[in-house]
Amino acid sequence: MAVKKKTEKPAPITTKGVINLAELMSTEVAYQHFRIWLVGGTPLITHAWSEKAKREMLQKQVKGTKGGKEARDPHDDFVNSLYEMGHVKGKPIYGFPVTGIKNAILSAAHKDKGVPRTTVMSALYLDANLVRVRPALAGAICDMPLVRIYSGDPEMREDMVRVGAGLNKKASLAYRGQFTHWAVRITGKFNSAVLNGQQLGFLINESGTGVGIGEWRNEKRGMFGAFRMANLAEGEAWEKFAAGKGPLPKREEDDILEAAE
Repeated sequence: MAVKKKTEKPAPITTKGVINLAELMSTEVAYQHFRIWLVGGTPLITHAWSEKAKREMLQKQVKGTKGGKEARDPHDDFVNSLYEMGHVKGKPIYGFPVTGIKNAILSAAHKDKGVPRTTVMSALYLDANLVRVRPALAGAICDMPLVRIYSGDPEMREDMVRVGAGLNKKASLAYRGQFTHWAVRITGKFNSAVLNGQQLGFLINESGTGVGIGEWRNEKRGMFGAFRMANLAEGEAWEKFAAGKGPLPKREEDDILEAAE
């Protein structure tokens, strides 16, 4: 005859012995907030995904019926390459993904420099405006974390590019937006227990020269999208421009070129 094993009853849930982790924390995480201006040293080229391109990608993935190829409109390509954030006084304003800026900083970080990439990734947080863009699938949402580009009006540029993969690459023309004289205002915070302000400043300037942001940046064998931290005087000039109380600031690079001529 089989002997039945006694099943132990679970212990009653009580509040006895429950600890409050907040009381055990002797100090809070030492986050340091910061605010800087990044000034473009070379023009910034943007290339946002257009709604049309996303729709075509979705149709291919769900094996939908492929419609006839629409006639190309270079001006539409240019407009769709911009990250629109809304309007101010009837004029559109544009932005750039803050993730691209953080990725540039991460690309400059390395353990051999005393600032490992993994440390910077977890210790640095950049603020952004979540801007809702039109998705490929009706009913879905897509919020893009953008920081505003302060500049004159974007211009349409034309570039020779190759599209496709491997032996199927074909020459084509790309029409995208360019901000020739630009700056972005960055705010955020960093964990000062593992990363200090001097290290962060070093990485930002390193990333501005060695990596860059946008299309044809230095990291991608180009020279566009270079930037650096503004000094105090430049920062004040950009603040006035952003508030509508001053002209578009002059770049140090322009002064150097004028002196060379």
